[in-house]
Parts: sequence; C-alpha cells; structure tokens
Amino acid sequence: MKEYAKLVGLAKSAVDNGFSRVGKSLDKGSPVDEALMLLSARAVAVGNAIVVLAQESLSNEALPLLRSLFELAAAMRWLVAEDREKRAREVLAEARASDWEMLWKTSRLKERLPLLELADGDARRALGLCVDFMCANTQGLPWGHVFEGNKETGVTSAELLRLAAIASGHVVKALDARWPGKFEGAEQLWEKAK
Repeated sequence: MKEYAKLVGLAKSAVDNGFSRVGKSLDKGSPVDEALMLLSARAVAVGNAIVVLAQESLSNEALPLLRSLFELAAAMRWLVAEDREKRAREVLAEARASDWEMLWKTSRLKERLPLLELADGDARRALGLCVDFMCANTQGLPWGHVFEGNKETGVTSAELLRLAAIASGHVVKALDARWPGKFEGAEQLWEKAK
C-alpha cells in the first residue's frame, strides 16, 4: 500500500515541478492552458484526499473521489488528443455549469476512458465503483451481517491507491502531451502501479 501512495505523491511532484517549469509560458488567454491547470489542480487535491482516506482504512469512502480522478484524467487525455481549443472550451463550460449528475456522467467516461488504455479489469473497476461505495463494507454496524447484500468487502486500500496511481499517471501524461519534456514520468507511474 505504501508503494502505491508513494506513486500518487510522485505524480503530484511531477505536476508541481512541471508547472514550475512552464509557469512563465502559460498563456492567460489559452483555454487549453486554463483547462489543464484547472483539471490538474483538482486531480492533485483529489489524489491527496484518496491517500489520506486509504491510510485511515476508509477506502470505500474514497471511491467517489477515485471516480472523480478517473474523470479528470480521462478528460485531460481527451482534451490533448485532438482539437484542443474546442475541447478545452467544452471542458471549461462543463466545469462552470457543473452539477453532480453532469460531473459524473457515465456515458462521457465510457467515451473517454479508452484513451487511458486501462487493463479490462481496471476499466470495469473505474466504471463500477458506485456499487462498492453503496453496498460494500457495510457490516460495521451491529447486526449488519444479517443481510446478504451487506457481505461484500469492497475495495482494499492497496487497490484504491493502485488505481489512483494509474489515473494520476495519466494526468501527468496529458500535461506532457501539452508541454513535451516538462512533465516527466507518466509511464513509470502506471507501469509500477500495474
């Protein structure tokens, strides 16, 4: 588990160091730069929160955050893949008009998730986290064991952090696609997490 938490931290360092390198060249008028900065800031904060919850043995409670991290990583990879200006404007418009239903739109994640080239099991996990969040690990209350549906254990802290490290690596990869050579280590992050 500690190794995966370290990988999430390395992704944060890669983002911080990369923005330190490109900071003076950021274009205030560029929707691409603005969208990538916004999504990166959210991804780093969400990654930090996931690590804290995992360390406190609250991995299932972190699943909405993991879903959010996958959304952010997929949006960033989608944004830099092609037609960056148009896609950046779309991402910014979505962010500024967000509500919870729009923020975690499964159809949009299904469309963008292939850009992350996840293993089949990891892709299914990214899309299926809600059931674990709602139904797993609910035996903490007295007599919770009585109900069959409450017996699922959910995601372990190690698995949570492994998936967070993979998603965080894709955040770094998207930034490196925009600013080549300034955001390093994406492939190493997700290869070590696999």
